[in-house]
Parts: sequence; structure tokens; C-alpha cells
Amino acid sequence: MTEMNPIRPIDGLKIPEVPGLSDIQTRLNKQQGSPSFSKVLGEYFNDVNSMQNNAAQSVRKLATGEITDIHQVMMAMNEADVAFKLMMEIRNKLFAAYKEIIKTPL
Repeated sequence: MTEMNPIRPIDGLKIPEVPGLSDIQTRLNKQQGSPSFSKVLGEYFNDVNSMQNNAAQSVRKLATGEITDIHQVMMAMNEADVAFKLMMEIRNKLFAAYKEIIKTPL
């Protein structure tokens, strides 16, 4: 029979693939003690919201002619889209975990 290893905890929140969100890790490292889960999620949701607002503002500026570089607008929209999709996957996983816990008999 194989020996089972204990589950190791996850060390910190690392999301370097999503531009604009890497400063969360810096903020978390500056805080004393470990941050609460709700605070980490709240900061992430705020960052996603600001990315969505920046993308919408870029589209408005493109429509009014303030921005002529469509590449800049597309990058802002794609960054906001990836961040939103990641947020939705996190929500889906949390909801699935909650449903699984609720099913657990006492």
C-alpha cells in the first residue's frame, strides 16, 4: 500500500498572468499577519471592477476620437475580459465547494 502525504497549505495568492493584479501580492506581503479571505476577494473584485471601468472608458474615448490607437483599447478590453473570466471561475469553484459542504452529513 502506498504512503499518503498530508495536504500542504497554499502559500500566498499569486496571479502574475493577469496584468494589473500583480500588486495584490505586494499589498498582501506588506500586511502583518495573514489577510482574511474576504479581504483578498474584495480587493480582487475591486481590481476587476476598475479594469472593466477602464475598458469602458477606453471604448468611449475611441468613439469620441480621443484615442486613435485601437490596439490600446483592445488590450484594455482583453485584460478586463480575462480578469472577469477568472473572477467567474473563482465564484463557480467557491459555489461548488459550498454546495459540497452543505451535502456533507453531520
